Parts: sequence; C-alpha cells; structure tokens
Amino acid sequence: MRKNEAAVRRPAEARWGYVFIAPILLFLLIFLVFPIVQVAYYSLTSWDGRGAASWVGLQNYVELFRSKEFWTVLKNNLYFLLVGVPVWTIFPLLIAVLLHEEVKGWKFFKSAFFFPSVLSTAVVGVLFTAFLNYNGPFNEILRSVGLDALALDWLAQGTTSIPAIILIINWAGFGSAVLIYLAGLSSVPNDVQESAVLDGAGWFRRLFYITIPMIKSVIQLNILLNIIYAFTSLFSYIFVMTSGGPGYESTVIEYLLYRKAFQSNEVGSASALAIIMFAIVFVISRLQARLFAASGNEEE
Repeated sequence: MRKNEAAVRRPAEARWGYVFIAPILLFLLIFLVFPIVQVAYYSLTSWDGRGAASWVGLQNYVELFRSKEFWTVLKNNLYFLLVGVPVWTIFPLLIAVLLHEEVKGWKFFKSAFFFPSVLSTAVVGVLFTAFLNYNGPFNEILRSVGLDALALDWLAQGTTSIPAIILIINWAGFGSAVLIYLAGLSSVPNDVQESAVLDGAGWFRRLFYITIPMIKSVIQLNILLNIIYAFTSLFSYIFVMTSGGPGYESTVIEYLLYRKAFQSNEVGSASALAIIMFAIVFVISRLQARLFAASGNEEE
C-alpha cells in the first residue's frame, strides 16, 4: 500500500517541481536563448538594423576571414590573452599570499588594493589617458630624471598601447582578484603551513608545493574569468583611451563589433563577429578546463 502511495506521490512532486522552475526557465529562454538564436540568424543575413534582412548564408563569415582588419583585431585579442591573462593571474596571487600571511601593514594594503575596483572603467580610462598623455605626469617624471627619449604618447603608439592597457586593467581589477584568492587561501589549514615552516621550507617552496596545489581550483576559476575578460570586457577601456587606434593597432573584437553595428550599420557582419567571439571563448574555456582536469588526474 505504501509503495503505491509513493508511486502516486512522485509524479505529483515532479509536476510541482516543473511549476516552480518554469519562471526561471522562461526567463532564460526569453533573455538568453532567444537572443543567441536571433544573433545566429542575423549573422547569416545582410541587415542594416532598420529594413528587412536579406539572407546571405555564410557570406559575412567569409568576408570577415578574408579581411586583414579581422586578423589584426584577433591578434590583439590573443595578445591580451597570452600576456594579459598571466599578468592578471600571477600578480594578484602573490599579493594575496603576502596579505594572507599578514605582512606588516596588511590591513591598509588590503583596503588600498581593493579601492580601484570600485571605480568605473570610464573613470579609470580618463584618469590614465591624462596620466599617460605626451604632456602628462608620467612623461614629466621621465623628463625630470633625464629620460626625455622615453617620453611618448603611450596610448597613441601601436607598440605601447596594448601593454599599457594590460597594466591599467591589472591595476583596476587587482583588488577583486586578490579577494578571490584570499577566499581560497582561507581554506588552507594553518597547521600545514606551520609544519612546512618547522621543516625548514622557504617561502617559495611553500608557495609552489603547498599553497598553489591547495587552491588550484580557485586559480582555475580566476584564469577562466580572465580568459572571458580578455574577449568580452575590454570595450570600455578601448573606447575611452584609444578608440581602437592608431588604425586597428588596439582594436579588439568587441570594439570592431561596435563599429560595424553602430557606426557602419553592418548588423549582419557584427552578428557574425559576436558568434565568432562566442565560439573562441567557448573553445578556449573548454581546453583550459580539460588541461586542469588532466593535471588533476595525473596528481591523483
């Protein structure tokens, strides 16, 4: 009898479960799935954002892959990926470890490092545009110590604009990354570190053999966030500081997407760029996850 009652109750509970998750599923369908499908459709059309869209198939993708501008822009994104992600990952980790060990003045530095994170990217961009201007404070400091030859308009030079932006982003997002690492470090047992100190392990030895392995999942999360950032969150910095110039020297995919969609009214081509950007981030993220999973299995 009880088995029959349980069998009757399960379908009823399942129906109520569907009722409760239906609103969030509807929300995701309307605001996530439908826009992705719509962008995928427009990527196969020629559309200026106003009239009717005409079907062109893969023509937008073919034209993008044939254009020199696209490959220049993709190279810039890869620069941010290969240089920016290590910088945004390693430096906050080192600072977080020092703060976790409560070096002298750690409370002040913890607040100081987080302060730039509360500033908007527009404010950060305007601030550093003025600071790195040819007649700005940074070049005046160089001139004051006799390094006039190094005084440049740092954000207007193709060879210096992207490295400068990478360092600026590191400064602006430093505090958030440090907090993520501190949250991970709080789970590392103190007795493990104390035992290593008693055994004579130095700071770097403890960092590489104890700290990093024990917060590997947190490091993996931060790397993943930085990879996504390198392809999807650079627009405001580029827009405010360089406008993608000189030429396409500091243009990234999302800024090129903006120019095509809102300046050239090439919505179909911009949609194709969005799909390409989505595919790149997805593939790189999956590869990164597989690499970490493989390294974890080897350690086991």
